[in-house]
Amino acid sequence: MLNLGISRPTMISFPFLTSLLTLIVFCAAPTVKAADIDWGQVGAKNIKVFYPGVASWEFLKESDHGTGGPPVKTIKKACADCHVGKDGTYDINADKIITGELKKVKSGKPLEPEPVAGAKGFSEVALQVAYDAENIYLRLQWAGSGASVADPALAKDDKADRISIQIANKIKTFSLFGCFIACHDDQTGMPENSGEEKKLYGYYAADKPQDKLDGFLSQGQFIDLWEAYFEGPEVKTKDGYVLESRHEDQNDLSAAGSFEGGKYTVVITRKLSTGDARDITLQDGKDFSIGISIHDNKHKGRHHYTSFPLSVGLSTAGGDVAAKKF
Repeated sequence: MLNLGISRPTMISFPFLTSLLTLIVFCAAPTVKAADIDWGQVGAKNIKVFYPGVASWEFLKESDHGTGGPPVKTIKKACADCHVGKDGTYDINADKIITGELKKVKSGKPLEPEPVAGAKGFSEVALQVAYDAENIYLRLQWAGSGASVADPALAKDDKADRISIQIANKIKTFSLFGCFIACHDDQTGMPENSGEEKKLYGYYAADKPQDKLDGFLSQGQFIDLWEAYFEGPEVKTKDGYVLESRHEDQNDLSAAGSFEGGKYTVVITRKLSTGDARDITLQDGKDFSIGISIHDNKHKGRHHYTSFPLSVGLSTAGGDVAAKKF
């Protein structure tokens, strides 16, 4: 073949061209980072958290709960229906639970067999939620001691100052009773524990065969568990889920925060959809339910404060907390 000195055009493969166009689109698309969000534009919800003692799923359903047992057992009312007034006041005697004064109705046993001296029964968490096309951002603030900020070694002993968030969107009882559906009399740290290590578990998943558990996972019927904790000034995260036990998961969370003036501030970021079947997928135009708990001042295990469940709306009208879209 004669070489006439005419160069041939370079051929670009289709896969290469597709990847190049994807990269260009990705780079051109505007993104929002947690640090760029103007939290002054995002409404805050002050959430009351209380000390529950050894109140468990079993306690909620039985006569030790008094008149509260039957409506829980028949799933007719949510916790807040009976315990929170229209003006937002709580009728829970958490200040007497934490001191060991309050007793169970039938058995007369204390709701806290290991009283916490000098502690209050209630605290408060300010929650703001924002999201964009890719991520959800939760900003939380609460007062505390700063114990594991001052002493990072506490985090190695599971005594870190931390906030945990449970999330579910396909479990009716979670939307009514929150994290109580995963707290049980036989768990580690509870008076009726046999000495065997027993973690959080959903009452409906206990002792179920693996094929049944796989079905719950595939249908999204589990509790997503996010945790942000202080190890010195650094905020670290744990990502997990609760089904027949508490499991650690691939960590799809990131967080930043500080402890200043006796107050923790944490911003947790996660993709709306991580692609992980063990993460709850969050969708624009949908609600999901959350429960919040905080540990502080060297406490671990069941010695914590918890909230009743709340709903968070991503551009919906019905949520207790309205997320701001950016």
